[in-house]
Formats: sequence, structure tokens, C-alpha cells
Amino acid sequence: MCLCFLSPLASLSQSYFVNGDARVIGGSCYQITPPQEFKLGSVWYADQLDISKDFDLEFYLNFGDRDQNGADGMYFVLQTAGNRAIGMAGGGMGFEGFSPSLGIEFDTWNNGDLGDISQDHIAININGNANHSGPNSIVGPTSATSSGDNIEDGEDHLVRIVWEQIPKILSVYFDCELRISTRINMQFDVFQTQNLVYWGFTGATGGSVNTQIACLRDDIIVSDTVDLCKGDTILLNAKESKDNSYVWSPSDGLDNPTVRTPQCFTKVAMDYEVRYLDLCGNLLIDTVHVGIDEPFTIDEGQDTLLCDDETYYLDISNKYDSIQWGGIGWGSADRVEWENIGVHTLRVWKGVCYDDDEFKITRSVSPEIVISEDSLFCDGDSIEVNVSVTPANAFWKWQDDETSDTSRFFTASINGFFEAQNTCDSVRRNFSLIQIEMEDFSLGRDTMLCEDDSLLIIPNLQDDYTYLWSDGSTDTSLLVTEDGTYRLEISKLDFCFKSNSITVNPIFLPTLGVYEDIVLCENETIVVRVDSEYGTVIWNNTIIEDSLILKNYEGEVSVRYFNACAADSTSFDVELRVCNCDLVFPNAFTPNDDQLNGLFQPIIDCPKLVSFNQGIYNRWGEKIFESQDLSTPWDGKVNGKVVQDGLYFHITAWRGIENGEIVRKTTKGNIYLLR
Repeated sequence: MCLCFLSPLASLSQSYFVNGDARVIGGSCYQITPPQEFKLGSVWYADQLDISKDFDLEFYLNFGDRDQNGADGMYFVLQTAGNRAIGMAGGGMGFEGFSPSLGIEFDTWNNGDLGDISQDHIAININGNANHSGPNSIVGPTSATSSGDNIEDGEDHLVRIVWEQIPKILSVYFDCELRISTRINMQFDVFQTQNLVYWGFTGATGGSVNTQIACLRDDIIVSDTVDLCKGDTILLNAKESKDNSYVWSPSDGLDNPTVRTPQCFTKVAMDYEVRYLDLCGNLLIDTVHVGIDEPFTIDEGQDTLLCDDETYYLDISNKYDSIQWGGIGWGSADRVEWENIGVHTLRVWKGVCYDDDEFKITRSVSPEIVISEDSLFCDGDSIEVNVSVTPANAFWKWQDDETSDTSRFFTASINGFFEAQNTCDSVRRNFSLIQIEMEDFSLGRDTMLCEDDSLLIIPNLQDDYTYLWSDGSTDTSLLVTEDGTYRLEISKLDFCFKSNSITVNPIFLPTLGVYEDIVLCENETIVVRVDSEYGTVIWNNTIIEDSLILKNYEGEVSVRYFNACAADSTSFDVELRVCNCDLVFPNAFTPNDDQLNGLFQPIIDCPKLVSFNQGIYNRWGEKIFESQDLSTPWDGKVNGKVVQDGLYFHITAWRGIENGEIVRKTTKGNIYLLR
């Protein structure tokens, strides 16, 4: 016999997978089929069963309460398809479709074509075939009870299945009676040397139905050997007793030797025996060996920084019995790779002793430097170098250890570098800036060009440049034949440019023309000027000026004007006078078209009259005529019409030179207009 125990690594409740029309109904019970036509369900234990070892399973089956029309029954099945599998409906009761497999049939319907008997019966078949007449029938059918009674009575029926690996005997008990026992090599003859199989129950209904239920205790799978980590405790667990009376011996290392599940805390290996009555009233003596494993400490994982595409690789091969990895990793059970950041955990076992370890993975990337700049710039200019550095936590510096900004201006050629580093790497990016030097040059001062002459402009440049003159030519010199502004632009590498210009003004042949003789009043000042922008003027062969001041001078004046192109000369006389400035007006005139005394105008004694203004008024003081010119006297008309004879008045003001100074004079008088 074997003893059930609860490991500190296992849950108190077993895990089952429900498929098809099966469902959980509570109390560790599973309804395989509802009382409906053509239903199919399965329930599988989560963990596989090792058929290379003994097992002893007890459970309750309920086949419903319909006898005459109740169907079809259930199968206890061992299979390799998995815990989500489901077979075929019909008389095969869900067992059909599994191969390789072994099934223990609990049949409540008589299918004559399958070799059934009339009583509710039990049989053992293999490879998904429910036919008792074929080669897949191992034993049976035999009635479920020795009396042949109906088992569709709505009651729970205790079923016990015992496998003895040596001598390979499979036995089936129904309500405490041994109903079937057969010798079979399941491992080799059925499952082709496979040791681990899935187990559970299938059931089906057809035209006849029943509620079919399997109740599976949590401690259904038992073991006769357990291991305890020294210093821990473990629950020893016997099977269910008819009178709930248990005696464990020895009592050393147990908290209570009279209960079903005493707590064991022994620190040395120990063999325990428990005596109790099973559910059928038989005295059972089970034994269990409690082995002791020594506790230990693990420190395998290391806090690690991963750079770029690196992964963290942890290899603890052949150090532990089993490993449970936490976090996200991949690899074999004892060699796992991580690339995700965070805290990762693992638990390892030596025997049943275990210890936990954790390690932290952080991630970064090596610095990356991107420099955006033009490598060339012109003298007198500056160039901006912009640098982008990732990641943001990288420490960076320029070649001169400057760390204030990732953007800088340079005004001279340099072979520099930018360096960034973090915990992953140190990276340097070189850069080269070349300042293109260009000569300052001049085309010369603005100059003059004589008529019909030419000028060759040659810039004084030592280096090689590209030339572009304002007229589009690209020669190293320019021949100028016309006045104007000429511009030269030089360039180097078609990148840097400088320019200069020169203005060539025309020099016209000196021309003085004819100077009239001058009347000069005593003490009057007259300035005689020659426009000599591009030449020289000499007066009376002694005075070199653009102008000559005449005051109280009398006689001949000679003038000579010359420039780089030619010369001209002339002379004029100056008459010196004593000058008055008087105007004498008549007091009457006769505008009667007889060509005599027909205009009102003064007698002039003013050689240097400067201005004149005259107003004529009628007797009512209305201005009827006005003149600013001595050559426009009053002709006795207003707006072209002759005025009446009579008395009129004039007010005349003038300015002129008298004794060398400008004087202002005004006179008033009567005018008699007679016809």
C-alpha cells in the first residue's frame, strides 16, 4: 500500500481540466454529462501519471437515477493526447478516438453489437475501441456488482483502481468488491515505452440519457516516499478512513499521531507507519519514508547593465535539481537569456529544499554622436557646429573640455573632436573645419578717363582665384574704354567670395567758351567761377583757383583751364564804375496808340538792378495791375480792356547795387491817364 502526503511545493487542491459538455458542480465533483441527448464530456487531471510506478486511486461515480432509459455510462481513461482532449460520442462513451489508450468501462447500456451483457458492467479495453469481441478487449465485460444490481440508482459508488507495477496487475474494485483483475504490460504493450500518461473520465449520452458524475478527492494521487527540507514541515496524509481513526508510529517529529494529516517536522530521515480502516472497513497499514534534504543558499543572478543589443545569460547547469524562472527569459531549463529590464527572480531546488534569488537588469545604449556642420568656411566668418548626443544620460565634452553647450561657433581652422561616454561605452567623433583664406584686394582709387582713351585694370592678387567682372568676363584683368563703375568678384573653391569696385569718371576736354566783359560797380564783389571738377584753373597766370573774386578791379582778366587731357584759355575786360540805383517815374502817359508816351515806365539810372515790383491802383485803392519786370510796363489796360481816363496811383519797390551794396527803394506817385 502507499501513503498520501501534502508537499510544501504542491497545492492542497488538485487541478482538473473540464472539456465538452462536462462542468464543475462543486465539492470536488464534476458532471460528465447532463441528462440530455447526445452529450459528450471529459475531465482530465492536470498532471501526468507515471505508470512505471504503483498507483492506487479511489473516487466516487454516480450514474444517475434513470434505469430503463438511462445511458450510456463512463470510462476511466489513460491517454497521451493531453488534458484538453475529448473523444467521440455514441456507444464508445467518449473513449473512442484515443490511441494509444487504456480504458476501464462502466457501462449502463446494453450495446449488443459491441459484445455488451445485459447487466450494468465493467470491462477493460485499449486504443479507443469499446468492442468486447475484438483484439482491443483485455478483460470483461463483467457485471459491476456481484449481485448484478442496477447501478443507475442515483447513489455514489466507490471505485478503486489499483496498479501494481510488479507483477503488472491492474485491479478494479466497485463498492469494495474486486470485480476485475488482469495482468497487462501497460508501459510496453499499450503505450510503447511511454511512462507518463494523462488520466481522467469520459462520458456520453445518446437517445437515452443520465446525469453522470465523477467525484475526485484532492489527495487522490499518493506516494510512499516524501522528502522534507530540514527545518521545514510537511503534512503527511493518509487516505479517507471509515471511522476517521488513525494511529501513526513512531510519534517522533509529528505534532499529532492520531489525525489523518499530522504535521511532520523531523530533522532526520524517518519511516512512518499509519494504521486505519479504509472506506470498506478493511484494516490498512500504510508506510511512508520521510527523507531529509539539507537547506542551502543561492546567489547566482547578478545585477547587470545591458548595453545596446546585449542579453544577460545565466547558466546554472548541473547545479540544482530543478529551477523555476521568474521574469521574462528564454532558453533551456538551466540556461536562460534575458533582455528585458526589471527585477527577475528564480527559485531552485536541491531535493525539496529551495532558495530564491533575484537580480536586476538595467539597460542603456552606447553613446551616439551626430555632428552636423559644413567643413569649410570663409575668413572673416564663423561656422556653427551642432552636435546631437544620445542617450540623454551620456556625459560629453569638446576637445578643450568645454561642456556648456552642444552648439559652438568656430572662427579659425581646427581639427577637433567631440567625446561622449556612459556606463556602456566611450565614443569620440572627430571633425575638421577649414577656414578658406582670401586676400584683401583693391582695384585702386576711383579714376578718370579722357575721351577716346583706355584704362587697364589689373588687381594685385597672389593666390589662384576665379575672376568674374561686372561685364561677365573672367580674365585676370579688364580693359576699360568707357566711363562707369566696374566690379570684380573673386572666389575660391566656388565657396568664398570677395569683391571690389572702381568708378571711372569721364574727363572732358577743357572748354571755357566766351566770357562777356563785366561792368563792376565800386565796392561791388563779383565771383567769376569755372567748373573744373577734373582740372586746374589759373587766373591772370598767378591765381590757381576754380573762381576769381573781382572787387574794385578794372582791366583785362585772363583765364587758363587745363586737365590731364588738354587745355583752353580766354580773357575778358572789367569796367569799374560809380553806380547809383534810381528810377524816375512820369506822372502822366497817353495810351492812345499813337506810339508816343503810350506806356507807364520809369527812366532807369541803376546799372545793377536786382529786383523790381510795381502795383497800379485805382482811386478806390484797388490793385488793377502788377509787374515784376521792367520790360513789362502798364499799357493802360486791365484784362485787355482800356480803362477810363483819370487819376491812378503807383507804388514801386526795387533793389539794386549802389556804392557796392544792395539797397532797397520805394516810390509812390500819381498817374494821369490821358487819351
